[in-house]
Amino acid sequence: MLITICTIRQLPQALALGESFAKYASIGKTPPIVIGLADDPAHLPADFRSPYPLWLAGEVLLPEQLGKLSAQYTPTELAAACKPAFIQEAFRRFPDEETVLYADPNVLFLSTLTPVWNRLSSANVLLTPHITRSPTDSAKVEQDWPDEKFFQNIGLYSADFLAFRRSDETNKLLAWWRDRVEERAYIDFCNGLCTDQIWLMHAPVFFQHVVIVKDAAWHVALWNLPQRQVKQEADRWKVSGSEEPLLFINAKGLYNPDEGFFSNQNRLKLADRPDASLLVAAYKKAVSSYLSPVLTAISPTYGQQPEPVVLRGWRRATVDTMRAITQFVDNVPLPVLR
Repeated sequence: MLITICTIRQLPQALALGESFAKYASIGKTPPIVIGLADDPAHLPADFRSPYPLWLAGEVLLPEQLGKLSAQYTPTELAAACKPAFIQEAFRRFPDEETVLYADPNVLFLSTLTPVWNRLSSANVLLTPHITRSPTDSAKVEQDWPDEKFFQNIGLYSADFLAFRRSDETNKLLAWWRDRVEERAYIDFCNGLCTDQIWLMHAPVFFQHVVIVKDAAWHVALWNLPQRQVKQEADRWKVSGSEEPLLFINAKGLYNPDEGFFSNQNRLKLADRPDASLLVAAYKKAVSSYLSPVLTAISPTYGQQPEPVVLRGWRRATVDTMRAITQFVDNVPLPVLR
């Protein structure tokens, strides 16, 4: 089965994700598809009808728990803090389902999911790394960003796609993960925190049969497209470094440049990558049939802390200069004038 978590404004992407999963699940009848709504359903348009069940955060979490999380987190952090609880609930409500896939609403499946089911036959959890080789192989190592150190800040593995097989070990992992993120899902690099994602670095060490999938056809995204070429062949996509068709794209930061942790990356310029531009266009086309200006205009209710403002151009340069001056004043001994 598939579960995703989104706000009301992300519902068009979640619906496109569900459609792609139904198309490529390829295991007889379509497995259940569930949308976890980390938002207030009272703000849904009166005529909105979802083809998939909507699970409300207020049903999965106790009211006082949801209130606490909403007060302390931004909408992004809140969705991350809810994720293990929603996955646990999926296993609980569907006792006959042996596997649960979690995908962010930014994900779109592009070929059969048979490779996922095959790997889950012997694994408890599947993780995909953000990058599979060093990004510091260009001529401008000093200027290109992000570098390897940044991935240590946000987590080596992406929490935007995860696959689980029902087992006692999986139950232990989800309980451990939930315990961590409900109190420590902040985006706070200085304190070593980054939503639910940073905790996944411990999973291969703490738990059995956690498999890291390095296949280049899995999880093509903004952060690894600089190292991969894609090509459309008839009705499927191919990616360099893999014999398999491209399994899924994660459009975070490609569809909305203000989403994710790479809003100021300079390694990928779509203007210089017609292959990547075509892939993004295919994603936008899949979402377009579900787009609604009414939905996308609704601000999230839960997550009362403000999202950081993304700065670009002269505003970002000004802030960087001011930080450099502050650091200089803090670290350089100045004479005392009497």
